[in-house]
Amino acid sequence: MFIILVLLCCSKETKYLRDLNDKKGTIVISRCFCAPSAYRYLIAIYENNDTIYYNPVNLSEDYKDQDYKIVFSANLLNDSSIVYTNLANDALVENFKVRNIMLFNIEKTGN
Repeated sequence: MFIILVLLCCSKETKYLRDLNDKKGTIVISRCFCAPSAYRYLIAIYENNDTIYYNPVNLSEDYKDQDYKIVFSANLLNDSSIVYTNLANDALVENFKVRNIMLFNIEKTGN
C-alpha cells in the first residue's frame, strides 16, 4: 500500500527534467477560447518516448510561432501553470499542468 501511495504522489513530478541546459525542443501553441488572444506558448521536449511541456514565462515575441525548433537553457521555477481546453460545447476545462521556466538562452535551429 505504501509503495502505491509513493508512486502516485511522485508520478507527475518525475515527468519534469531538472537539468534544462542546452535542451532541444519545439514551440507548441495551446489555444482555448476563454479570452481574446488566449494563446499559451509552450516548449515541448521529446525524451524517452514521452513529451514534456514547459511554460516559458519570459518567451520573446520572436519565438511565438508554431513548430519552431529551438535549443534553450532555463531555470525550473517553483510554480506551475494550468493549460485549459474547450469541450465540444465550449465549456472550459483544465487540460493539464505545466511547470514554469525562466529562459536565459534560446536559439532557433529551424522551422
